[in-house]
Amino acid sequence: MSRSARGTPFSPLARLRGWDLWTTPRAMLAFVLTVDAVMFLVSFCLVINAKADGSDLARLLVLLALWVVFEETSNRIAQMRVRLANYGHVDMTSVWTFAAALVLPPALTVFLCAVVLGYAWLRHERRSGMRAYRQVFGAAVVVASCLAARLVLNLVTAGAGSSGPPYRAVLGVAVAMLVYAAVNFFVLFVAIYLAVRPVKLTELLENRQDVTLEFATLCLGGLTALALADQPLLAVLVMPPLFVLQRSVLTKQLEIAATTDAKTGLLNAATWQSMAQHELARAHREHEAAALLIIDMDNFKLVNDTYGHIAGDVVLRAVADCLVRELRQYDAIGRFGGEEFVAMLAGVDELTAVGISERVREQIQSLEVSTPIDGQPAVIALSASIGISCFPEHGGELEDLLHAADSALYAAKRAGRNRVVVSPL
Repeated sequence: MSRSARGTPFSPLARLRGWDLWTTPRAMLAFVLTVDAVMFLVSFCLVINAKADGSDLARLLVLLALWVVFEETSNRIAQMRVRLANYGHVDMTSVWTFAAALVLPPALTVFLCAVVLGYAWLRHERRSGMRAYRQVFGAAVVVASCLAARLVLNLVTAGAGSSGPPYRAVLGVAVAMLVYAAVNFFVLFVAIYLAVRPVKLTELLENRQDVTLEFATLCLGGLTALALADQPLLAVLVMPPLFVLQRSVLTKQLEIAATTDAKTGLLNAATWQSMAQHELARAHREHEAAALLIIDMDNFKLVNDTYGHIAGDVVLRAVADCLVRELRQYDAIGRFGGEEFVAMLAGVDELTAVGISERVREQIQSLEVSTPIDGQPAVIALSASIGISCFPEHGGELEDLLHAADSALYAAKRAGRNRVVVSPL
C-alpha cells in the first residue's frame, strides 16, 4: 500500500473524500450532482440506442482528426494559457463540440464531447490543479448545451430538407448557437449563484475577452459544421484562423500579465507610471488640470499580523475594487507597492480632487471585509489616508507630483490618519 508524505495510508477513496466539493453549500452540491446524474442517464440512453451510418462516422473521424492535430500542435500555447489564467478560462473546445452538435447524431456528439473534454483535463487542466469533478460537471454542461442546440436546429429546419431556402439553414445555425451559449451560461450561473450568492448576472459578462472568444469559437464551429455537411475536407480550412485566434488570446493574456498587479488587478507600478506620464503630457498640451492621489491603507501591517497575509490580500483586492467603482473608467489607477495605491485624475482641479478623495476615503471606511479568525468570522475595520498633488500647482513633472502627494500623505498620517490632505504650495 502506498503512503503519503506523513506516513498515512493513501487510497483513491481518501482523495475523493478530500475534494472541496463536499464542503460547498448543500444547494450547490445537490445542483451539481443532479446535473451530472441527469446528463449521464440521458447520454447512456442515447448511446445504447445509437444509430449512425457511414457518413456520420466519417464526419466524426474528420472532426476528431482535426481536433487531434490542433491539440497537439497548439499544446504549448494551451498550457501557457492555463498557467496564465487566474480564473476558469474559455478554451477552444466549442469549435468541435458545437460542430458535432450540428452535424452528428446525439450519441456521437456525446462521445466526441467525452473524448475532447476528457483529454483536455488529462493534458492541461489536471496539471493546473483542477479537480476531476469540475471537469465532469463542465462536460455535463457542454453535453446539455449540445443537445439543446441540436433540438432547436431540428425545430427551425424541420421540413426544409436539402432543397429548402438557404436562410433556414443559416437561421437554424444562428439560433442553435444562441441556445448553446445560453444553456451553458445559465447552468454555470446557477452553480456559481448557489456557491457564492448573491452574484450579479452582469458580473459574469464583465470579461469581454471571454465573451468574444466564446462567440468566435462558436462561429468557427458553425462554419466547420457547414463544411462537414457538404464538403467534409473543406473543414480543414478552419485550422488557420483557429491557430491565429489561439495565439492572439495568448498574446492578450501575456499583455495583461505584464501590465497588471496580480493581487489587485490594477495597473502595476511601471505601467501606471507610463500611463500617468501620458496623461500629464496631454494636460501640458491642452492646458488642463490634473490631480494625483496616493492612497495608503492605515495600520495595514496590523491586518497582516492579526488575520494573516491571505486576509491582507483580500483587503487589498476589496480596496482596489472600491477604487475602480468610485473613480472614472479612464482614470489611471495602480498599485504602487505594499498597501499603497495611486491614481491620476485627468481634468480634475484641486477642489474636485478633494471631493473625490473624501468620497473614496468614506467608501473604504465603510467596506466590510470578512475573514475567519480562530474559526470564527471577523470583520476587518479599514481606513485610508490620502495625499493629493495637482498639476500645474505642485509641479510639471510626474516625479514632482509624486513627491508632493507623498509629503501630503505623511502629513495625513501625522495628523491622525483616515483623512485627506492636499500638498501645500
